[in-house]
Amino acid sequence: MNRKMWINKKQMFIKIGVPFLMAACLSCASREEGLHCTAMAVDDGYGYIVLYKQDTLIYQPYIPVVGKKKAFSTEEDALKVGRLVCRKLAKRQSPAISRDEIRLAGVELK
Repeated sequence: MNRKMWINKKQMFIKIGVPFLMAACLSCASREEGLHCTAMAVDDGYGYIVLYKQDTLIYQPYIPVVGKKKAFSTEEDALKVGRLVCRKLAKRQSPAISRDEIRLAGVELK
């Protein structure tokens, strides 16, 4: 197997396997009991962590979809987006966030 084919299979596994694994973990018990998020301080601001009980599901030190390493300016902004991700996971939706969803959550993108 050549290197390029191996890399493509690895990327496909990551894109499909990671969300599947997260969904499997979440389906094992009641999400309302253990799914939550918390803000964290990073170098230039804040990020968020989505946890299921004590296990880290998502570690997000930067604003998603911005395309560069830019932290949230306030702890409140990080929590707004983190809670949105938690709600999506609780509904068994993809945790992916769009620019519009971030804006609708009341977070200003600069």
